Amino acid sequence: MQKKLLIYRWGSISEPSLVEAVKEIGWPYAEFAKEMKDYHSDGGFAGEMMKVIHGQQIGAVFSYDYFPLISMICEINQIPYLSWIYDCPQYTLQSETLKSPCNQIFCFDESYARRIREMGAVSCFHFPLAGVSRQLAQIEEKEGKNPYLGKKYKCDISFVGNLYNEDKNRLRRAGLSEYASGFVEGLVESQLMVYGYNFLKESMPEQLVKELVEKCGLFLGEGYRQDDVQMAADAVGMEVTGRERERTLDKISEKYPIHFYPSSKLPAGLIKENIKNMGYADYQKEMPFIFHNSRINLNITSRTIETGIPQRVFDILSCGGFCLTSYQPEIDQYFTDGEDLAMYTSLEELMDKAEYYLTHEKERSQIARNGHRRIREDFELKDKLAELLQRGLLSLT
Repeated sequence: MQKKLLIYRWGSISEPSLVEAVKEIGWPYAEFAKEMKDYHSDGGFAGEMMKVIHGQQIGAVFSYDYFPLISMICEINQIPYLSWIYDCPQYTLQSETLKSPCNQIFCFDESYARRIREMGAVSCFHFPLAGVSRQLAQIEEKEGKNPYLGKKYKCDISFVGNLYNEDKNRLRRAGLSEYASGFVEGLVESQLMVYGYNFLKESMPEQLVKELVEKCGLFLGEGYRQDDVQMAADAVGMEVTGRERERTLDKISEKYPIHFYPSSKLPAGLIKENIKNMGYADYQKEMPFIFHNSRINLNITSRTIETGIPQRVFDILSCGGFCLTSYQPEIDQYFTDGEDLAMYTSLEELMDKAEYYLTHEKERSQIARNGHRRIREDFELKDKLAELLQRGLLSLT
């Protein structure tokens, strides 16, 4: 009898689709959703998971992102722990447990996967994320029954995302010295001009790193191997992302109205007539209709993601949406600019392409169809998950 896959559900927005994909490929599974209070030490959590592993013939554990405590539990039980990384940065990957032979780590960003291997991971694979192409048919069916859904979200340009201007951005509340503030400002403005290559880590002097770690409170604690330089670079990268997104919205609003679905408050500079604050959008209930009914969906990739394709791109294409995205090496590697989606490498190019595709409806619609087909043929979640299980050496019999 084939042993079960135990899926740890911690609240990732992609978990419902994952469970459906496991069902589709016919793999027996169980779910475990107890809250983890400490990523390294939680006796109650460990005890409950051990009961499930022993009582339900579990042969491997799976989670989106990486949890050191689950790695320890799997090592004790001598079963594989598969983690599919879609967040960057993810500081749990600096845990000492990373070297455990039970870990099978799949990372969406190739440069990040290389870094994880350099940190000591025995089995770490580069593995892009995926989409669910049937979302398009589901959207069309629901809109057929309720036409208001399509009308409600219809617009020329939309952006769903975080501005990193509140609690998530430690840099803005760090109280840096004049030296550090000036150096960071130079780094941010320089990185903003470069797409597809992150040079922040290699550009930070030791004095700056030390102050950023201290003032931003970048301490991981016991059980971790702290990479101060990388964490400092990620803090600055978050500021680059926030500033890039603010400037992009501001630039677009000079010529076009844009529907903005934020997860944080708008700064005063973005309170404008052409920036329509639509409020927070629910991932399951609203985003699919936004992506389907926006003539242009913007993806402004976080600058902490060095080469990889963020989940947002796959989500947009899965819904039959047209995606206009900032350049990323792996987007360029796996998709064709002007055929599956559109890419830009400057605000000027973004504006040019926005104008072009808003005035070339037939071409824009065809690209959206092509992008959806690419999901169905090459990035279908159930197919990618079956491949992941196979590559993870899961002969669970």
